[in-house]
Amino acid sequence: MTEPRVHLAAAFGLRWQSDLPLDHFAPLEQGDPDVRVSRVAALAERGSLASVRRGHIYADGTRFPWEEEAVFDTYAGSRVDYLPGPAWKGVLPHAFYGTVAAQVLAWRGLIPLHACAVEIGGRAVLIAGPGGAGKSSLMSGLLETGAALVSDDLTAIDMRDDAANALPGRTTIRLGEAVAQWTGGMRIASPSPATRGKYVIRPVTRTSAAGLPIAALLDLGQDAVLPPAARAQAFARHLFRPAWLAALPGHPARLQALLRLAARVPVIGFPAIEAQGQAAHVARAHAALARIEALIAS
Repeated sequence: MTEPRVHLAAAFGLRWQSDLPLDHFAPLEQGDPDVRVSRVAALAERGSLASVRRGHIYADGTRFPWEEEAVFDTYAGSRVDYLPGPAWKGVLPHAFYGTVAAQVLAWRGLIPLHACAVEIGGRAVLIAGPGGAGKSSLMSGLLETGAALVSDDLTAIDMRDDAANALPGRTTIRLGEAVAQWTGGMRIASPSPATRGKYVIRPVTRTSAAGLPIAALLDLGQDAVLPPAARAQAFARHLFRPAWLAALPGHPARLQALLRLAARVPVIGFPAIEAQGQAAHVARAHAALARIEALIAS
């Protein structure tokens, strides 16, 4: 019997091993895994401590059903079992790289934020905002100005040892058709319901750092620079899947870490996307870059 192929990849400061390709993480040639991802014939019986939407929290992990594609069981931030469902497509769905990964990260003591991140001047700049505000499109514009990709949509913050570092995460970006045409890189997926009708691009320029100190958070749709009292609320507002994180162990410690983060990292309001067209896309990126560089210089 042929042994299943093993796929290794790096993301969020962890080495992942899976029996399916990890298309949205950075490939690895070798290394002992921190997280193992495997298909199972049946899910284990586990005693639920709490319910979150259709999922469950257990003493040693979580259970997350994704539509009719699969059910994911996580164990202590080091193992993910998946059971394919009737709509299984043979690949790990995007939800694995979002909600499931965020649950693993939170269990391991990291802070998952619903934010993009780019490297500018050796530091990470986070880009957060509500759906449709243009997080990924602004990030793609900044990449064209010379920034490097850190992570799209989900960014992990490591607050251990009293340092605040953004960890490299997903190596791909989901973009609308027009912005995808203006963004350099490899197109790895065409629009589909799974990609929310967007193209998936792997940019050429990605950070090579293991972690980056955080320079600022751009909060799309907010006004000017937020005062210190509002910064913690801004960071908390952008936790990834907040209902899940609130139910997972260690949430008070996560909130305390966000208070420490907000005390040292400025939060800058920046307009959500409004005008269309490539000229407006480029102008928006340069306006954001000018604001970021002025802040770093100060």
